[in-house]
Amino acid sequence: ILHNINFKMERGKTYALVGPTGGGKTTTASLIARLYDPTGGTILLDGKDIRSYEPNERTKKIGFILQEPFLITGTVRDNILYSNEEYQNLTNEQIEEELKRANLQSLLAIFDQGLDTPVLSSGDSTSLGQKQLIAFMRAVLRNPEILILDEATANIDTITEQLLSDILANLPETTTRVIIAHRLNTIENADEIYFVNSGEVIAAGSLDHAI
Repeated sequence: ILHNINFKMERGKTYALVGPTGGGKTTTASLIARLYDPTGGTILLDGKDIRSYEPNERTKKIGFILQEPFLITGTVRDNILYSNEEYQNLTNEQIEEELKRANLQSLLAIFDQGLDTPVLSSGDSTSLGQKQLIAFMRAVLRNPEILILDEATANIDTITEQLLSDILANLPETTTRVIIAHRLNTIENADEIYFVNSGEVIAAGSLDHAI
């Protein structure tokens, strides 16, 4: 799918991966997160071969929000704290305070019963848009060094999408954002756009430059 690609991402910048369906955008993002390994070459994270990190260490550094997130049966609380040992023993009030610090309280307010809203891993109890919001809160709450969003706003309304944009804009300056999207407004603030197609990843500058 990808051939002899070579590019670098700098800490704290926002990158957009754009291109046709099947062009390799998700493959590129998955390689960055080490969801699988390349058949050749090396991926470096903070200057080290990404394969040298223990899984727990790597997942603390990288948050990945998929287009169709995987949730567990339980509550919103169970899902946003999944594999987040730091917050497991906090009360709901304390978790709400942490969400407020991360500017996520507006997303929690969308759920009728807040943290106690029931979630089923299968079935129609939660819309795809709501699943994306839960995955968004889960990833941001972990404060990752790299946050990857793969069409993570594809199934939400424009008002909620603006909330997500505001949250992304207020992440720590050291957070690197990698965004896969088709809507131009989702990538308008990207520092660098990469076109991914026909096995290539080509830098195209910012949106103004690309247009």
